[in-house]
Amino acid sequence: MASSVEGQVYIFFATLYGGIIIGFIYDIYRIFRYFSEPRKIVSFIEDLIFWILVSLIALFILFFSNFGEVRGFVFLGFISGAIIYNKLLSKLVITTLVKILRYLFRGIKIIFNIMLFPFKKIKSYIYTPYKKVKTYIGNKVKRLRKFLKLPSRIFYDIKKHTKSIIFKK
Repeated sequence: MASSVEGQVYIFFATLYGGIIIGFIYDIYRIFRYFSEPRKIVSFIEDLIFWILVSLIALFILFFSNFGEVRGFVFLGFISGAIIYNKLLSKLVITTLVKILRYLFRGIKIIFNIMLFPFKKIKSYIYTPYKKVKTYIGNKVKRLRKFLKLPSRIFYDIKKHTKSIIFKK
């Protein structure tokens, strides 16, 4: 229990730093949600993990700064730290991290494309002749089906015209 003013100022600054850390974690969480675009259940799980992490950080700071004692200036420290971080550093951190992640994803995509290049070439060498053969055979099959339907079509036409010839008055 810190009863001196120095102890309380120390606790206040510790919780102020805790609020800044919580604001930073919130920005990381926002960036993660921006890139992942989660569904309902995944969003619930992410929210749960975020709040568990924030709670653990707040408890850690409280236990190591004043042995878990909660006072009004502790809440004031956490809230003011988060507000200071949000007003001063949040935009800079978000833009920087988003640029870094975009470059990182772009680099991973380039490396992935380089690794897949031989397989794409093999696929194109195999798929192009396959497609040509399939088209050629498909056209031949269509002609063959038409030719095989010819006797039934002739029989149908003969039957139709014989009825009209026989029953003609």
